[in-house]
Amino acid sequence: MAFVRDHGGGVVATNSGTGCPESAWINLAAAEDEQRVPGAPAFGTLVFGTNARSRKHVNLRADPRVSLVVVSGTGQEVQLEGDAALLEGPTARAAAALLEARHPGSVGKPSTRLVAVTVRWARFVDVAVEPPLREEFAL
Repeated sequence: MAFVRDHGGGVVATNSGTGCPESAWINLAAAEDEQRVPGAPAFGTLVFGTNARSRKHVNLRADPRVSLVVVSGTGQEVQLEGDAALLEGPTARAAAALLEARHPGSVGKPSTRLVAVTVRWARFVDVAVEPPLREEFAL
C-alpha cells in the first residue's frame, strides 16, 4: 500500500447495472496498519470519497466489486481488485479524517460518501526496468 500512499490517486472502475463499466479518477488514501479505519480489515484497505448522486455511488450500491489502477508516471503501476463498502457513522468519520489528511478539502461536502475497498488481488508492474517486472499478490 506504500505505492498508493506515495501517489495518492488513481482510477476506479465500477460495474453498472447494464454491464458497462464506469471509470473515474479518485483521490485515494491508504492507512498504515496503526492508522487503519476502525471496523475495516487491517491490511489492504483503501479509502476514497464519492458524491451520493454519482454513477459510481449508484453502481457501488448495486455491486461492490471494483478495480483500481494507480500509476507513477515513470513506468510503474499497481492494479488492484477488491470489494467496496459504503461507510456510515464512526467508520465513515474515521475514513473521512484519513482521506482529508491526505487530500485536504476532499471531504467537506454533505453529499460526500466514504468508501473503503478491501483489496483482494494486486499486481505491481514496472516497465522502466529491463526486463519489465510484474509481481502478483493475493491478499
